[in-house]
Amino acid sequence: MSSLEITLDSTDPDAAAAFWTAALGYRRLRVREPYIVCGPSTADGRPLLLVQRVPTQSLGTKTPVHLDLRVPDPQAEVQRLVELGASIVTEVAEEQSVWTVLTDPQGLHFCVCPERPTGADGRSSTP
Repeated sequence: MSSLEITLDSTDPDAAAAFWTAALGYRRLRVREPYIVCGPSTADGRPLLLVQRVPTQSLGTKTPVHLDLRVPDPQAEVQRLVELGASIVTEVAEEQSVWTVLTDPQGLHFCVCPERPTGADGRSSTP
């Protein structure tokens, strides 16, 4: 089973996070440059919002808002999605995590990422 995150690219993640937390009734859960993870105060099934700093809003064909699919077995999920018509764009390695950027059959970007480790409160412990 996968979980869903919505990722927002921003040149000013603090301002973006301030707006979206107020708009959605969310709060900042974690901050680790270049990421701010926002979510509801309780685990109520709503997706997390990940605001990530990017150098420019103009990223070619990459959309500034995209889905992150968090799954227990990213390699298997990437293979399954490719069989459904997705295309691999690149693999990204950062610190202790690796994820794959893909496009759907219409060319929209999304990412397949490993599940986040959870803490005692059931919340993710990493951005």
